[in-house]
Amino acid sequence: MKKIMIASLKSILIFTILCGVVYTVVVTAVGQIAFSAQANGSLVKKQEGGKTVVVGSKLIGQNFEGEKYLHGRPNEVSQLSPVSKEQEKRVKQRVEKIDGTDIPIDLVTASASGVDPEISVESALFQSERIATARNMKKDDVHAIIKQNITGIKIGTLNSQHVNVLGVNRMLDESE
Repeated sequence: MKKIMIASLKSILIFTILCGVVYTVVVTAVGQIAFSAQANGSLVKKQEGGKTVVVGSKLIGQNFEGEKYLHGRPNEVSQLSPVSKEQEKRVKQRVEKIDGTDIPIDLVTASASGVDPEISVESALFQSERIATARNMKKDDVHAIIKQNITGIKIGTLNSQHVNVLGVNRMLDESE
């Protein structure tokens, strides 16, 4: 009985060190070496009054309000069925709030995570007239800024292009 207890305690100690310490250190080191920016939150910084200030993250969507900003997807988490009555009600409310026609779907539907940093190119271009009016800019200038923030590929019918909302809003603010 005593042998079994000692063997069990040794096993617990060994696996605690292996899984709780060694594994954690190795995974953290690999993350910091191979994916340093992502492991540290892909923070976007700017100089402000001689200090470096964090303005957001490339990986986590921020909520921008006001007519002069590009808006991302709704930021509340949605695990609702696309055909549920509750989802239909929420989408209808968002459509009424935007007050437009042919509204891109990602402007009125939330994602499962609620923190998407990007929207479709169509959603960004849909908002360009509102932004141009609010900032007293030419619509073509807003389009140019949006195009500079497009990532992904488009080959024939394969389209994975999207626009980083934070990147567009930073460039809009810098253009003023």
